[in-house]
Amino acid sequence: MTTLSLDTATPAPSLALLTEGEVLLERNLPATPGAGRRLAHELHLLIAEADLPLSAVDEIVVGVGPGGFTGLRIGIATALGLGQALRIPVVGVASIEALACGMAREAPAGSLVVPVIDAKRNEIFAAAYRFTDTGLDVVVEPLATTASGLAERLAAATTPDCPAWLAGDGLHRVAGILGAGIVAAPEGSPAHAISAVQLARRARTGGARPVRPLYLRLPDAEINRLKREREASAA
Repeated sequence: MTTLSLDTATPAPSLALLTEGEVLLERNLPATPGAGRRLAHELHLLIAEADLPLSAVDEIVVGVGPGGFTGLRIGIATALGLGQALRIPVVGVASIEALACGMAREAPAGSLVVPVIDAKRNEIFAAAYRFTDTGLDVVVEPLATTASGLAERLAAATTPDCPAWLAGDGLHRVAGILGAGIVAAPEGSPAHAISAVQLARRARTGGARPVRPLYLRLPDAEINRLKREREASAA
């Protein structure tokens, strides 16, 4: 079984090819504007480097968010288009769960794992998980929130001896809540990036879901439209 896995929830997309669960190749792009739009080119490079015909892919796993609206649409549309062309199944996985799974490999034992993805507008997409022998337990369901909102949700679940361990590209938005009970992964840690490899493995451990974007809030265009309507009605 050869799996093509891809995630475009953040400005740093990740792609991977796995065979029987073992990593064949992985490409992790730097966080740059418009990185998701280079996805087709990066897929071509991945397949060429693997010296593997695209027809050899048996399934596709794609991250469904939460994350940037444009990036998610590009990744999901690409995965569904390839799946239809190749007549192979396409499986969705929550990008935030894949991030948490990667964090768990680096986090201190017993920590509450809290992935944070930059949602812009001074917000983050966040969740909280505990990893046990039986798998991933959800402590805080994925949501769009502010730093203070996240701190409130974590207050009852953490102690100085069992802290919340935060990582992800939204970390800069929660710097103000770090302290006793809430700590961050070191700068440069691999825990901060969503990995297409972890995405594919999460699909095998109970994380598979329909290929529908997990937006968690309205698109910016819709927020701006509602704001204009409120301003017009108040004038």
